[in-house]
Amino acid sequence: MRYFGVEEANRLIPLLTQTFTRVRPWVARAQALVRELESLQDSGAGRERTAPLRAERDSLIEKIRVELEQFQELGVELKAADGLVDFRALKAGRPVYLCWRFGEPEVTHWHELEGGFAGRQLIVHPKDFTPSYLS
Repeated sequence: MRYFGVEEANRLIPLLTQTFTRVRPWVARAQALVRELESLQDSGAGRERTAPLRAERDSLIEKIRVELEQFQELGVELKAADGLVDFRALKAGRPVYLCWRFGEPEVTHWHELEGGFAGRQLIVHPKDFTPSYLS
């Protein structure tokens, strides 16, 4: 398993920002299509009306998956397709997450593995987080 240091995670921020800038409109459109399909289903619309919308939704989901797959291969954990990621890190020898969301210029927060976004804490000493590469 890969553990990131703060500096190493920050080197990925330009690529993450560029990718999410491209992907976020696709995510928004896919979400709108889901809502539209739910509405049509509730109204009893037939397959002829929903099939093109389903095809567009599925195509967008595949584009999003392909774009974001590269980060999973690097060990970055995607929490939301619109730009929330975690980087596993070691703080005082225990695993935690460095946390970044789209729009932040760098990684400035961390949280416990079970803490989630709501448990984010400011990184006071970046050197407290040690990178490590374990298989």
